[in-house]
Amino acid sequence: MNVTEYIASGILESYVMGAVSDQERREVECLSSIYPDIRLELDQLSEVLENYALSHSVEPPESVKAKLMDQLDFDKPVQETIVRPMPVDMSTTNSSPTFRVTWIVAASMGLLLFLFSFYLLSQLRTTQKRLTSTQTDNSKMLAEVRQLRDQKTLADQALAVVRQPGTRTLELKGNDKAPQGTMLVFWNSQTHQVAVQVGSLPPLPADKQYQLWSMVGGKPVDAGVFETSSAAVQRMNRNVARAEAFAVTVEKRGGSPTPTLSTLLALAPINA
Repeated sequence: MNVTEYIASGILESYVMGAVSDQERREVECLSSIYPDIRLELDQLSEVLENYALSHSVEPPESVKAKLMDQLDFDKPVQETIVRPMPVDMSTTNSSPTFRVTWIVAASMGLLLFLFSFYLLSQLRTTQKRLTSTQTDNSKMLAEVRQLRDQKTLADQALAVVRQPGTRTLELKGNDKAPQGTMLVFWNSQTHQVAVQVGSLPPLPADKQYQLWSMVGGKPVDAGVFETSSAAVQRMNRNVARAEAFAVTVEKRGGSPTPTLSTLLALAPINA
C-alpha cells in the first residue's frame, strides 16, 4: 500500500469531519492502527482543526446569560408538581426569538469556519505539492545546465588542442574487427597534448572502454581512455611527448596499464 498517496487522497480530512461512510470509517481506523504514518497524520489533523475551531469560536452575547437567570428563580421553594404531557407551543416557550436566532447564527458561523479550515488545509497541501514538484524540476534543470557547462568546457579545451600551431592530424581506420571504424587523433609534439574525435566505432558493453596508445620504440604507452557516445572532439587526460604510431584497443572500463593485443582495432604510424 502506498501510504503517501492514501494520506494525500483527502480521506483523513473527511474522516475527521465525519463525512465518510461506515465502510470508509472502518477502513481509516483499521489502517491507522497498522501504519504509524497514517495515525500520526490523523492525530495532527485532528489537533489542527480543533485548535482552529477553538481560536475562532463565538461566545454567546452577555444578554443571553441575563435572560436565562431572569427566567430561573432559585429562591422559590420546591413544590411537588404533577407533570402531565401537553403540546408545546413554540410561540409561548420561555426561549425568546432573539435567543434562538443568536444560537442558530453562532452554530452556522462555527460550521462555516470549520469547513473553511478544511478548504485552507487542502489548499496548503496542494501548494506544498506544487512547491516540491517545482523544486525537483529546478534541481534537475540546474544539474542539466551544469552538465552542459562542463561539456562545453571540455569541448573548448579539446578544440584548443586542435587549433594549436604544430598540431598534427592522424586518421585511424579499423581492422577486420571493426572494418567500418574510423577516428581522428590530434597530437601536438610541442605541447604534448592529445585529442580524439570518433567517427564510427562499434558500441561496447558497460564494463568496457576504448583506450588509446602511443607507440614509442615499439612499446605501447598509455594515452588515456575515451568514449564513443559523443562525436565531439575529446581531449585525452594523458600527455604524449613522443610517438611513432597510435593504436586503439578495447580494455576494461577505466583503462589498463598494458594493451590487450587480441582486441586491437586500429594502428596507424605517424608519417615523418
